[in-house]
Amino acid sequence: MGSSHVLVFALDRDVKAITSAIGQNALVITGRAEFAAAVAMHRPIAAYVALELLPQVEDQRTKISIIGIVDGAIDGVLNAINTFPWLSHVVATALLKQPFAASHLAALHDRIDVGPEQQVLGGSAVGRVALLANSARREARFERLREFFTAQKISTRTITALSDIAEELVSNALYDAPIEAGYFQAPVMRTTDVELPPERACEISYGVERGQAFVRIRDPFGSLTRARIMGVLNRCNATDVPLDESRGGAGLGLWRVFSAASLIAITVIPGRLTDVVVWAEAKRNRGHQLLGVHLFISDDHLLDGIQSRFAADHDYDLMDDSFTAVI
Repeated sequence: MGSSHVLVFALDRDVKAITSAIGQNALVITGRAEFAAAVAMHRPIAAYVALELLPQVEDQRTKISIIGIVDGAIDGVLNAINTFPWLSHVVATALLKQPFAASHLAALHDRIDVGPEQQVLGGSAVGRVALLANSARREARFERLREFFTAQKISTRTITALSDIAEELVSNALYDAPIEAGYFQAPVMRTTDVELPPERACEISYGVERGQAFVRIRDPFGSLTRARIMGVLNRCNATDVPLDESRGGAGLGLWRVFSAASLIAITVIPGRLTDVVVWAEAKRNRGHQLLGVHLFISDDHLLDGIQSRFAADHDYDLMDDSFTAVI
C-alpha cells in the first residue's frame, strides 16, 4: 500500500457508502490501535472518521488530515467543529449519496496532499471571471452572474441563492477584509462607495462544475480567521442573539452563505489570500442541506506567488472572459 491510501474509521452503516465514494484506495479500520498502526505504516493522506469515533483518534491529528463524518445539516457540522476545534474538514453522510461524491472527495484528497496552491476546482469547471475594485460596479457584475446561470439552465431558486452569496462575499472582500487587515482605519458602511487600488481588487468567478453551480471570491488581504468564522456561525445559530454590527453589519450575511450552500471550501493564507468557494445544487429544492465544509487556513506568511493566482488582470469594462478551469 502506498501513501495514496485513505483510512475509513466509521460506523458500520456508513462504511460501504464511504468506501464506494473513495474507491479502491480505502482501507477500513476497526479500532484505535489499528488506526495508529495504519497511520505509522501506510502514511495515508487522510482519514474519514465518524463523529462518535473522533475522540479515539485525536492523538493522531498532527500526523494525518482527519475528515469528520456527521449526520444532519449545518447543526451537525457546527457541532463537530465546535467539539473538535482542530477539525478542518467535515462532510455529511448525505454527501456520499450524491452523484458528484467521488469527484469531490478525489479533489479534496489532491488538495490535502499538495497544499494551498492546489486548485479547489477541477478542469471541468466552465464559467466567467473578473476583478472588482469599485463597489459601485457590484450590481452590474451580479446581473451578469444571474444572466450566465439563467443561460446554463440553473433553477431560479439556486440563482437567487448564488446571487445573494456573491453579494455577501464580494462585500466582505471590499469592506470587511480591508478593515480586518488594517487597510481601512475604521469600519466603512456597505452603503458607502469604495474603490481599492488594482492590486487590492477582489476576484469573482462563477460557473458550473461537476453538475454543481458555484461562486468563488478571492481577496489579497488574507484577514479571515477560523475564530471569526466560528464566532459568527455560533452566534447566528443561537436563538435571540443580536447581530454583530462591529464590522459594518458583518455576521448575518456569512450565516446566510453557510445556510444556502451545499459545499464550502475556505482557504486563508494570512496577509496574502482569502479564497472562498461555495457550491449550490443546480436544481435547488426545499430539502437543501449543507453537505461539507473544508477549511484550509494556513499560518504561513512566507508563501510567494499568491497574487499571480488571480485569473484576470482588469475589470475596466466588466468584460466576461470564459474559462474551462479556474487557475
